[in-house]
Amino acid sequence: MAKLTKFLVIIGMLCVAAQSHAHRFYASFSQVELQPSKGTIEIIHRIFTHDIEDLLVRYQGSNGELSDEVIETFMQDYIIQAFALYTPDGERIPLEWIAVEVTFDNIFVYQEAPLQEGQQTVIIADRILHDLFDEQSNTVNVKLGRNVKSHTFHKDGPMYQISFDGRTGEYPFQD
Repeated sequence: MAKLTKFLVIIGMLCVAAQSHAHRFYASFSQVELQPSKGTIEIIHRIFTHDIEDLLVRYQGSNGELSDEVIETFMQDYIIQAFALYTPDGERIPLEWIAVEVTFDNIFVYQEAPLQEGQQTVIIADRILHDLFDEQSNTVNVKLGRNVKSHTFHKDGPMYQISFDGRTGEYPFQD
């Protein structure tokens, strides 16, 4: 019996050690949809809930108990600083806060902005969670009709221009 107990203790320690070395996946996902028929740009961000908990601990000393009100207030301020869209002329597009939806695994942030008539280009700055995780990668899908173009942002990367009528690529200026 002592040998079985010793064996189970060793197995348990190995399991705990393996979990402590597990690597978390640091990512967020955003969809920017250009809606010419509505004259709007619709934005949805999906961020892992546990990453926002870590962010709140860092910036507010939160004890991990998150109310919807705390999350919404914090996310409004944070997303405005971490994510931006610009016109092809380099002017920042004002993003209107629509809502935040909190689930066990994800936080969804909804925003909207006016779309200029004929606009088929956006310049994107996405630094969501780059201030917290060096390995953070943020994928943004931009959709116009049935066409979708994507870009993945990494820490300290430049802004990126996505266009459905011309040049797509790194944008030479930082915001």
